[in-house]
Order: sequence, then structure tokens, then C-alpha cells
Amino acid sequence: MSSQTRSAFLAEYRSARAAGDYDRALEIGLAAIEYDANHPDEPPLMDEIRGLHLPAAA
Repeated sequence: MSSQTRSAFLAEYRSARAAGDYDRALEIGLAAIEYDANHPDEPPLMDEIRGLHLPAAA
């Protein structure tokens, strides 16, 4: 996945969460899990989604 596509994917997830559209956010999360399973040599997309919910380190 290109870095632009990855960024767009994560932006769509953040947008869905911000709008309270948890069904769409779940669809995106499940798509990320499927993508990670089909592309084990790439950095895990689901890890990035999980990281969005962690506080930033100073």
C-alpha cells in the first residue's frame, strides 16, 4: 500500500470516529485486519489504527 493510500485509509477512519459513525469505523478496522492478513510483509495497518487511541509520548 502506498503511503498516500495508507494516509487516506487512516484519515477515513479518524473521520468516521469523529463523526460518531462507529459502523463505518468498524468496517474500516475489519478491512485493515484483512489487509494485514493478506500482506504480512508490510507494516501492520491495524497497529496504526490502534495507535490513534494511545496518548502521545512527550
